[in-house]
Amino acid sequence: MSRAMSANLQFSFSLYEIFTLIGLIQSVAVLVYIVFRSGHVRHVVVPLLCFLVLGSGFLLDFGVERIGRHFGFYPVLQHGVWLAFPAFSVLLIAQIADLGGFPRPIYWGALPVPVIAVFSGWVLGAYIGDSGACHVWSICQFDLRLQVIGVFGILAGLLSFLVLWIGRRAFEGLRTDKESKGERYWLIISFVIINLLLIFASLLYLSSKIDSPNYLLLRNVLGVGAVYLASTSLFRIYPPSIKLEKKESVEILSNEDRGLLEKLKKLLEMDKVYQEPNFSRTDLSRELGTSEARVSKIVNSGFGKSLPQLINEHRVRDSLQLLIQTEAQISVIAEQVGFSSVPTFNRVFKDVMGMSPSEFRQEKTQDL
Repeated sequence: MSRAMSANLQFSFSLYEIFTLIGLIQSVAVLVYIVFRSGHVRHVVVPLLCFLVLGSGFLLDFGVERIGRHFGFYPVLQHGVWLAFPAFSVLLIAQIADLGGFPRPIYWGALPVPVIAVFSGWVLGAYIGDSGACHVWSICQFDLRLQVIGVFGILAGLLSFLVLWIGRRAFEGLRTDKESKGERYWLIISFVIINLLLIFASLLYLSSKIDSPNYLLLRNVLGVGAVYLASTSLFRIYPPSIKLEKKESVEILSNEDRGLLEKLKKLLEMDKVYQEPNFSRTDLSRELGTSEARVSKIVNSGFGKSLPQLINEHRVRDSLQLLIQTEAQISVIAEQVGFSSVPTFNRVFKDVMGMSPSEFRQEKTQDL
């Protein structure tokens, strides 16, 4: 009796199931991180949905041998979730390109595509087989239907990335954005490659080039790669909504420091040195004739914020009048006030004002 019980309690996992467990654990960790670190709704929704879908894919793949056989529609749900991942990835990529901004409606339009693809594949598969007795909601011609769903799913994935290509102007300047040092650009490229490889793996499976276990292994390895990218790159460049800033005690400035503070205010208010695109702490310390550490101390004590925050707030303030009083292009205004690229200008403006420059201009134009 004890031997029988011990035999029943023994667990064995295939290679792809090991990767599903790794991916599932990592997905849960990423979801927890998102919930606790990105409290603002515009930062939460898209990555939360994306990794919720990916985590569900890992969970369904892990359960296919254990509970999948007891539910007729399980394979449809299992493959449908994975087919939906490219559409959610498009949303995430769009938000990475425009940090802090909610993706435009055109990107949200990609979400219904995989749902339509799965439903259409299921319905069409009922009518293209040899049997005329198969009805839409009957569980029949299952293998054929899954193949049709797979074909439609591949087309849906490619269509999702076509939407991304249509909105490609949002990615201009990412590679040369000095603030993120191109990290966002390469993160986007990595996500695109992973999704295209997932689509290619589906194509290999449908063409019988690989069997089901190897297909599950391949897509779970790629899924783990997506989660790894999130845990190592995504949250280094995503603006956290919970500011974990160290509260420094405001030091009493000496008479000499007060003199430097007044000179600093003149450089900002009168000379507008921040309008030079690459103006940095080094440049400011040279203008003031003091060390960079002393500059940081003066800025922190005199303004209660860091130098980048101070410079960006002045740049945004200057842009407000240009947006209201002129019809200059956003790119021209960004350059005039000192930003090195339009994506950086859009992100900083949105962080400060809670809306994009174009939204601000439209709102103020309507008020006039």
